[in-house]
Amino acid sequence: MPSRFALAVVLLAVGIVADVGTTYVAIAGGEYVEGSPIGGAFISRFGLVRGMLLTKAAGMVVVGIPVAVAGGSRRLVATLMCAAVGALSLATAARNLLLLAGVWP
Repeated sequence: MPSRFALAVVLLAVGIVADVGTTYVAIAGGEYVEGSPIGGAFISRFGLVRGMLLTKAAGMVVVGIPVAVAGGSRRLVATLMCAAVGALSLATAARNLLLLAGVWP
């Protein structure tokens, strides 16, 4: 049985691929608006893929610092960082799909 950390890393990878893919399609359709000001700045400065990866890294820092300060182990911090950013990336991919389907305002 895989560890929680391994599952979190898989969730992160799937989330990133889904988010980047659906964002690319949404941008090509002309209807896409980046929801995060940090993400928008990174994407406009570094391009789509590098900007999105930097946004994911910034999100991991935002999640990881409070957990580390609260005394979480390195493994717990890494697991929560990967799982949280992966879940948010999947949620963003779902929003992008709704945007492409014309359901999202």
